[in-house]
Amino acid sequence: MRADRKRSFFKISIVGLLGILLLCSCAPGEHPFLMIQLCVANDNGLDLFKQTLQSIARDERMRYIDGSKTTTRDLKTIGVKAKNMHTDGKLVFVGVEGDTGPGLSAGNLGLNTYDIAVGFAGGQDRDAAHAFSDRVIARLKQHWPIKIVPNGSGAFPSPECT
Repeated sequence: MRADRKRSFFKISIVGLLGILLLCSCAPGEHPFLMIQLCVANDNGLDLFKQTLQSIARDERMRYIDGSKTTTRDLKTIGVKAKNMHTDGKLVFVGVEGDTGPGLSAGNLGLNTYDIAVGFAGGQDRDAAHAFSDRVIARLKQHWPIKIVPNGSGAFPSPECT
């Protein structure tokens, strides 16, 4: 029984770490200065969300990174079967980053399938980071209502977004 407890603790720790990494920036030890949440409503919305971030990355001369499949595989490898971990192929774990400066990470780990949380990283230039987040939010608002996640809080599953 003790081995099962250790295995469960390990799985919970890994999932918790993935959740923290998801909503933190790409820079080690840096927390998002802004977090938003949106509901993409359906599979077509998921595709549109990823396409929108790809377009933003191109326009901003940044990289689009999609770790959804790799993260899903890793969750399956460690045997995670918890609700809202999306090991059924619906996990979103994406980011937009440059060599320096602002960036974002987005995903639905721990949220409902079509709930997406987006965390913005500041980098070294605070003004540039805020301008970047404003441009991204303006683009996302063209398709979805945006909710600002209060500072010091995390994103929670929205009952309106299933």
